[in-house]
Amino acid sequence: MELEDCMIAEEVRAVIEDVRIRQMRGGTVVTHAALKALRSVALKSKAASTQEFMKEIEENSRYLATLRTASVPLSNGLRQVLTEVQSSATNHVDVQRLKQAVDDATQGFERRLDESIETIAEIGARRLKDGDVILTHSYSSSVIAILKRAHDKGRRFKAFVTETRPELEGHDVARELAAHGIETTLIIDSAVSHFMKDSDKVLVGAEAVAANGAIVNKIGTATIAAVAHEARVRVFVAASTYKFSPETMFGELIEIEERNSSFVLADAEMRKSPGLAVRNPAFDVTSPENIDLIITERGVIPPQAAIMIVRETRSSQSSSL
Repeated sequence: MELEDCMIAEEVRAVIEDVRIRQMRGGTVVTHAALKALRSVALKSKAASTQEFMKEIEENSRYLATLRTASVPLSNGLRQVLTEVQSSATNHVDVQRLKQAVDDATQGFERRLDESIETIAEIGARRLKDGDVILTHSYSSSVIAILKRAHDKGRRFKAFVTETRPELEGHDVARELAAHGIETTLIIDSAVSHFMKDSDKVLVGAEAVAANGAIVNKIGTATIAAVAHEARVRVFVAASTYKFSPETMFGELIEIEERNSSFVLADAEMRKSPGLAVRNPAFDVTSPENIDLIITERGVIPPQAAIMIVRETRSSQSSSL
């Protein structure tokens, strides 16, 4: 569906640009930025009628949904906001009240998302023991929260953090954990098999959780989980229930974003080899067979139980993007 370009607000364009040049890490951070932009669009709207206002919000929401096609908290958050605002619109309220409805709905979802990470941190920290060595990959707000909470509770453990090429999110993770007092070692991605024998657990986040318990996460996660499975190292996934994808109940596939080749090979180098192609998929799919547990704010579940949460999520949302 084509969007009416004239209705896309500058705040929304700015968020799109920020994400494209990779100034933001993790689906939770991107979701916060998108909802903040939508809230700004609503509060600054000069729409003269409820119909004009709703069209403006719906068009900007659809545009924001393209930020990261694999990020389910983003799509779930936007969908939930639209559901709540559309419900208000059916009551024939004026534009000012609809602005308040967007403000309330966006802030409400952001608050619940943050609260879910706090709860995940508490639940996940209980799964770590003194002396553990935890291997993690990519940037995850939930994973970082778990490790920090466990350290604050007095657990003494070590962390192996992959660089997470090609955008090197792992450098940020490693610095953040080390600054918190956690003994942290940064490793190259291709050394995962070498360090797996010294690891007790793998802990990763997720951009999305499918109905069958598979997860979509940063490229390389599937390989790490397979290596861990072979080495009999348990794999834990930290994911809010807002990351569970209702669409996958009906066989829809989560789209894997392909990012700019310049992250892998500089444009100047590409021009030296005109016949060379570069592929840079951002995410991959990890099989539920290689996942032991998913840590959510509702508790710890096996991947096979994901379908129950997906059904609940679907029943609570009616709007489409």
